[in-house]
Amino acid sequence: MERFKSDIERLTSVRFDDVDALNEQLHTHLGEPTRQGLRDERIAERGMLGDLEVRNITLRSPADDPAHANLIFEVVPPSIVLKEIIWEDSTLYPPHPDAPDSRPYWSVQVNSATVVLGLASDNVTLTYVSIRQR
Repeated sequence: MERFKSDIERLTSVRFDDVDALNEQLHTHLGEPTRQGLRDERIAERGMLGDLEVRNITLRSPADDPAHANLIFEVVPPSIVLKEIIWEDSTLYPPHPDAPDSRPYWSVQVNSATVVLGLASDNVTLTYVSIRQR
């Protein structure tokens, strides 16, 4: 768990407009940006975050401000189990009762980024990570 925590902290410290640094951290190659309305999007199929294999990596940023971006990726099973708080100020949000496909997630501020750790329906297995830099 400590390794995963430090990998996320290291990833949040990278400026998201520094694509080479993101590629290095995620052991991947984010493609060229494509315009999606008012934002740019870069994608990669697979990568690694520490010991975890990740897939469907997407970096979305406003076309006029690439440093304020959102990085999203899925964690390939087998994943890790998040049974307890990783960061002290973490908040666990339960599934929304009115949305049948809603899943629980942890949210926390790490460095200057908001990190969301999405969980499977078992409420403990990590399925995706979203990191938003502002």
